Amino acid sequence: TRAGRVSCQFGRLWPPASVSSIVGRHFTCMGLDAVVYCDCCEKGRLLEPPPLGASLRVAPDGSIEREPDAESLEADLAFDQWREQSACEHAGGVLLHHYLGNISLIGSLRSELQREAERFPLLLTRVLYSGTHAGDYLALDIIPALQRELESLAVFRCSTQEAAGFIAEFRAQMSSLAATALSVGKPITF
Repeated sequence: TRAGRVSCQFGRLWPPASVSSIVGRHFTCMGLDAVVYCDCCEKGRLLEPPPLGASLRVAPDGSIEREPDAESLEADLAFDQWREQSACEHAGGVLLHHYLGNISLIGSLRSELQREAERFPLLLTRVLYSGTHAGDYLALDIIPALQRELESLAVFRCSTQEAAGFIAEFRAQMSSLAATALSVGKPITF
């Protein structure tokens, strides 16, 4: 990779350099990421004020966004750059990020858990249902039920040793996300 960019289909680099310079995030191709956003705005821990004229609100996914208005594209870009680079100590307001796996791994995890689907309804219908879903989230009120399913994973008998390793890593990542979500009162966002 060059400067946080990855080679994707047809040898092109993603994101384009112009996008990388604005958002400064690491991108991966065709997989499932999960994040918990920080509570720096709500707790008054912003390092810099938002761009002039921007009114902030907490989005349902836990991120900070601007109140909609009739501002220009330049105002939107200025806000995005502020949020990604200088709002607080967390790039993009992301307190915790886990790359859960590529589309194939997520499919394998789903297949493994479907052998005992009744034990893992949230994991199967809200997390592992697709290896590339994005823009959805697990609301704070269902995190305790998610934690119970994750506890069940500790004693789940996998079909292979390889699958057991993948399940153990997935369980550790999701458990970390769930604990962090509860600690800051934010959802887990995909």
